[in-house]
Amino acid sequence: MAELTIPAAVEAAAKRFGSRLAIVDGEVRLSFAELAEAGLRAARAFCALGVEPGDRVAIWAPNIHEWVIGAIGLQAAGAVLVPLNTRFKGAEAGYVLAKSGARVLLAIEEFLGFRYVDMLRRACGGFGSRCPVAELPELERIVFLRSEGAVPRGCLAWEEFLALAAQVPERAARARADAVSPECLSDILFTSGTTGQSKGVMTAHGQNVRAFEAWCDIVGLREGDRYL
Repeated sequence: MAELTIPAAVEAAAKRFGSRLAIVDGEVRLSFAELAEAGLRAARAFCALGVEPGDRVAIWAPNIHEWVIGAIGLQAAGAVLVPLNTRFKGAEAGYVLAKSGARVLLAIEEFLGFRYVDMLRRACGGFGSRCPVAELPELERIVFLRSEGAVPRGCLAWEEFLALAAQVPERAARARADAVSPECLSDILFTSGTTGQSKGVMTAHGQNVRAFEAWCDIVGLREGDRYL
């Protein structure tokens, strides 16, 4: 595969598959072209927030289309994805956020009866005077991917976050995405921590794209297949 970064792979898929279905999430249907467009809008919003290449951005949510758009957007902005396990409690999430130095957290308000940000604040000192969570000074912003009603103080709703894209020209976001190289850090995936403290495993864009390509060949995934 020539497109050895995730932003380049997303753009190539949009050109190749266009109106073909990319994501099904309940009533939401996104084509490959629409997914790429949504990801670029999210990248512009991240740039407006001040996210710089190499910054860490965490996502704490189940499998929803906003998760995918957020991941594409942050990586197109040159940031590094830090996924949080949906079964984490507040202290576990706080550890990963602190260890990774995440500047932004994308989170769902509630999942399986657990209110993520409330758990995080209870475990990490409540509200901070200059940051969303007292004991996480590097965490500058929390964005709610989905929420019921008004979001807590110091946080942004998903649509409020996306509206920030208007502050950044599309060409600036595309230039940021084009600057991502196969050697750039793509993700920090934390281990389960079964026998000790969880450790962050760093992976680059090039190795991830090559791994995806090899995995698709091994399992026989083909154009038009659906994958849960």
